[in-house]
Amino acid sequence: MNRTDSPLPLVSVLVPSYNAEAYQRECVESALAQSHANIEIIVVDDGSTDGSLQLARSFESRGVRVIAQDNRGQAGALNTAFNASKGEYIQYLDADDVLDAQKIAIQVARLQQAEPTAMASGAWARFALKPSEAVFKPEKVWQDLTPVDWLVESWAGGGMMHVAAWLIPRPVVMAAGPWAESLRWAANIDGDFFTRALLASTHCLFCPEARSYYRSVTGSQSSLSSRRSVEGNFSVLMRTGSNLLEKEDSRRTRKAFADNLQRFVFSTYPESPDLVMTAERRIRELGGSDLPLSAGPMQLALSRLVGWKFGKRLHRLAHKIRDRDK
Repeated sequence: MNRTDSPLPLVSVLVPSYNAEAYQRECVESALAQSHANIEIIVVDDGSTDGSLQLARSFESRGVRVIAQDNRGQAGALNTAFNASKGEYIQYLDADDVLDAQKIAIQVARLQQAEPTAMASGAWARFALKPSEAVFKPEKVWQDLTPVDWLVESWAGGGMMHVAAWLIPRPVVMAAGPWAESLRWAANIDGDFFTRALLASTHCLFCPEARSYYRSVTGSQSSLSSRRSVEGNFSVLMRTGSNLLEKEDSRRTRKAFADNLQRFVFSTYPESPDLVMTAERRIRELGGSDLPLSAGPMQLALSRLVGWKFGKRLHRLAHKIRDRDK
């Protein structure tokens, strides 16, 4: 735990918690089990209505710091945690995810040999019940990359931003700025922060043995597709794309931005026609997107016959008729 006399750099593990009672113990235990001997763990309970806060406080005797606040969303909880932290490196950790015991130590060792504004990534895998179920499948971003190269590769389908995979020097977090609390309803709010962090860094160093585990938890489909969630996701796409172009305005970055917006159009249409129209206009300004539709065999067949938009409407209608007749 936190030792001011330790020769090892202090690492702050920041855990936002909201109604995470079912998973939080395993998460915090994985942080406590880190082989890196100088860490502080800060759990911010964001107005939970279950037993999460009581569970978190049961770890205080083992050195975990617990802060309770009114509900402000993931971004608000992480901003509170960071402001209370002192670490030279920052480890963000969702309350339902798990770290391998060597994860932080491996990344600290790599970063200690690198420029002070490099950040580290690591291998990660999904699991549903137990981390032992996880199967690690290499992605294209699992290599040392410049920040722009990482984003272009990721947005082309080369891998996603798993929160726990990163270890970030404090100066990079400071340069990136706080998590955007205005985007609290966006499902992809992580993408906004980590894009800014990457672009504030000088290099992304991949550590293959620094493993973390991402718990796949099915969310409420109605909440994920709500208007405010769609607006939030669209805002994230526009912000991240603009940030990327500020760093490098080139053919490849404009294409990466346009392809991200095209995915939004494919997934959102025919709902939110105003946002779809805005996205399509920006895609044209960026030079267009040749991204193919990703869909099931029936929808793809309809799209080839009547175009993807009309095909999607027909596919939705078919599902409604099928569900009505059950």
